[in-house]
Amino acid sequence: MLDHILGKPSANVRRVQALGTALVTLLVTRRKRAPWGLGWLERRSSLWKTLLGWWTLLYLLRHMDDVLGLHAPEPLREYYSRSFYRATWVFTALDAGFWTAMSVRPKWLRDTLSLVFSAYYLVCTNRAVEKVRKVRALVTIEHLRVSWNKGVENPVLRFVRKLHQPQLGIVRNIMLGESESTERARCVVMFDGSEEEFRACRMVVLDVPGGGFVSMAPESHTEYLAAWAQRTKAIVVSVDYAKAPEYPFPYAIDQCFAVYRELELTNGQCIGLEGTERVRFVLAGDSAGGNIAAGVQFRILESEGLRGPAGIVFVYGCFNVDVRAWMTRNETRVLLGTEARDHLHHASPLAVAKPTRHAGSLDARVRVVSGDQPSAYVPLTMTSSFTYFNDQVLTPEMMRAMVIMYVGPNARPDFRTDYYLSPVVAPDHLLARFPPTYFLCGEKDPMVDDTVLFASRIRNAKQPNKDAANDSNAQADVSGRSDRYCAYRGSALYRRRHSQPRVRNSSSKRFYIGSTDVSEDEDRASNVPRALRMTQFGEPQPQNSDAVIKVKLVAGMSHGFLQMYSLLPEARKVAAMCGEWLDELLHDAHSISPYSRCASEVRIPPSSDKLAINVMDRYGVEIVSAANMVRRRGHGLADPLS
Repeated sequence: MLDHILGKPSANVRRVQALGTALVTLLVTRRKRAPWGLGWLERRSSLWKTLLGWWTLLYLLRHMDDVLGLHAPEPLREYYSRSFYRATWVFTALDAGFWTAMSVRPKWLRDTLSLVFSAYYLVCTNRAVEKVRKVRALVTIEHLRVSWNKGVENPVLRFVRKLHQPQLGIVRNIMLGESESTERARCVVMFDGSEEEFRACRMVVLDVPGGGFVSMAPESHTEYLAAWAQRTKAIVVSVDYAKAPEYPFPYAIDQCFAVYRELELTNGQCIGLEGTERVRFVLAGDSAGGNIAAGVQFRILESEGLRGPAGIVFVYGCFNVDVRAWMTRNETRVLLGTEARDHLHHASPLAVAKPTRHAGSLDARVRVVSGDQPSAYVPLTMTSSFTYFNDQVLTPEMMRAMVIMYVGPNARPDFRTDYYLSPVVAPDHLLARFPPTYFLCGEKDPMVDDTVLFASRIRNAKQPNKDAANDSNAQADVSGRSDRYCAYRGSALYRRRHSQPRVRNSSSKRFYIGSTDVSEDEDRASNVPRALRMTQFGEPQPQNSDAVIKVKLVAGMSHGFLQMYSLLPEARKVAAMCGEWLDELLHDAHSISPYSRCASEVRIPPSSDKLAINVMDRYGVEIVSAANMVRRRGHGLADPLS
């Protein structure tokens, strides 16, 4: 348990913990009198010493591999940030405890035992992980709903969440969005102000909350939704859409679209707004809600005479339900530098962290490299859903189960063309009409590929002429260079870039996937393929407001960090940042700047150590950048929108 408290799995910590336990037992058993609470055993000779010694012996045997240094590799050691690792420890224990007690009746006893079992699993962390692993292997809809609704249904957790929730002046329920094919949906309306200010407000955020398509009402998201309402001074309307499997695809999209249409056609009068000035709407969606929000945007674009939102904010959205293992070459090219997962750079092809010092990489073992490659080197790359198969929040089994329940009994869809299921495959003529769109995702999220690829597709659709020119230049740059790349892989420059920390050259605007600063002469001589170069931050940016696409990848985070608002300090910072984004869109104050890039507002003071890895943006959120990727994958970070 100690390594979970420290926020990083470590065999050394467990060794100290085991030896410390043995030392404490030795000191206690040397006492003539029994410790407090064991006095009743003192009359029975040394029974308490025997029991304590036996328990300590079993504990040491269970940790013998750690004590002797024979432990297995730690797949999660460089996976999460310390704070996120602690949060997953608590949530894993809660899941295990609530699943253990889920069949207990009556409810008051189930609520009590759920917390008791969770406390047990907080201490017995390995038992919790094993329990959760087995349940997720054959997860049911009841398991998902018990896990994700526990913060609302358990009175103790509900009280704890309320302590961290900003207090608002108005919180009410209202039914909206009746149509021929759907029923009206319950919507939670939030506003930080008086009734008079509410009726005069001309800004509305329509939120589609996530929950794997199967669970979680707006009440499960109230902490950060209230923070948004407080920051933006806008009305937040969160839709409690019908969930699968009872209401399979596309019912939720139709229902949320009906809510938006009623809000737009009545100019907000359906929720009590007054006045004739047009109301400005912004769409928001997290996780599965991001998928549904994208579907709502498609419905708006395909409708006649319906004004669209002023912008969209996607938070770790699910934009591709085709859960597969391997990325295509084009997808990998988009991710080169951003999520470049060249699995040959590690001792294990399944590793996601920086290679260890003592283990040689697979790339170093390669003796022969084919020289007849058709284009620039594009490594065989796993999708993020399989790269992060050890994720403690969202596993491939859970994703497959949720997609099956969401699709339901409908005819088998074509994931390659059905953009209402997988927005990432939407046609360019729809993506080109998207409003300013902001993306936020965790660096280690199994759905991070969805975020980067969907953002890239929207950007490409909005700038087709520029992309065509870039593609032709890129083809000319890599044509006939397969042999040159083979030579580059064997060069001293390649070894330098893949063996030393990734830093930024303070005198240059250029970043590299490979790391160290190089002189201009060395740069020209190396002929590094264009596909391997990082994006320049100093490039002039287009000022067309409709083309604004912002992407941020939060360092050391996986999926669902906004749901950890009460436990995770970074979640509160990210919620504040999202509030700033919504405020920009509501006031049409957005623009493209270096701060729009993934490595948002990277600041490395000239006097600081160039190997510093803690890079913060102006909101206090650590953002993935070339400087802090050294501890994560050994690769730099490029801009997917370049």
